[in-house]
Amino acid sequence: MLEVKNLKKNFKNLQVLKGVNFKVEKGEKVVILGSSGSGKSTALRCLNLLEEASSGEIIYDGKNILDKDYDVNKHRAKVGMVFQNFNLFDNMTVLENIILAPKTLGLLDQDTLMKNAEELLKRVGLLDKKDVYPSALSGGQKQRVAIARALANKPEVLLFDEPTSALDPEMVKEVLDVIKELSTEGLTMVIVTHEMGFAKEVADKVIFIDGGVILEEGSPDQIFDNPKEERTKEFLSKVLK
Repeated sequence: MLEVKNLKKNFKNLQVLKGVNFKVEKGEKVVILGSSGSGKSTALRCLNLLEEASSGEIIYDGKNILDKDYDVNKHRAKVGMVFQNFNLFDNMTVLENIILAPKTLGLLDQDTLMKNAEELLKRVGLLDKKDVYPSALSGGQKQRVAIARALANKPEVLLFDEPTSALDPEMVKEVLDVIKELSTEGLTMVIVTHEMGFAKEVADKVIFIDGGVILEEGSPDQIFDNPKEERTKEFLSKVLK
């Protein structure tokens, strides 16, 4: 469904991605691990064209999304994104946040938009908050709204960029529980996370990025229980304490 070929990304003189290659199959849950500054979030953001790759190819449904004539807006409608810091609009209610993208794209009539948004809020356990503003929500509730919003366009792929890193520890579980439930529904997911237990539970494939390159990839059992690379072992020994 998605193939990354020799992806490179420079920020001025700093090379953050140094030739990254991986595939994501339809329905697969791929978790990307790595220390801060390893390039994992940059790689993820390139998949949604939020970062412009310096070179390489990202093939999605047979087309290179880095081609100049590729329709970015259509792509973002198919590839949803959940950010670290929620990125909700504070001047809109929860319901208005969720219907904004499909409404802007003219995908559905108003009644269907509202019905779909309410169903999504029910899925994340927040239907009772539909008319409140984000400022009245906890961090965990904001992230659950952000997940509902990312699902509003019925995406084919859902990207998560460290979805729990801005949350207080007691709010992490409520967000991970929603993502775990989604992971059982056949949706294709690529997740950057520091939550190792969660990664082991939901991933079909784990990718370990270090210094802008993929050092190792494999099943959760391979990576967590029998890593081949010394750097992977060192990373896991620190984060699994």
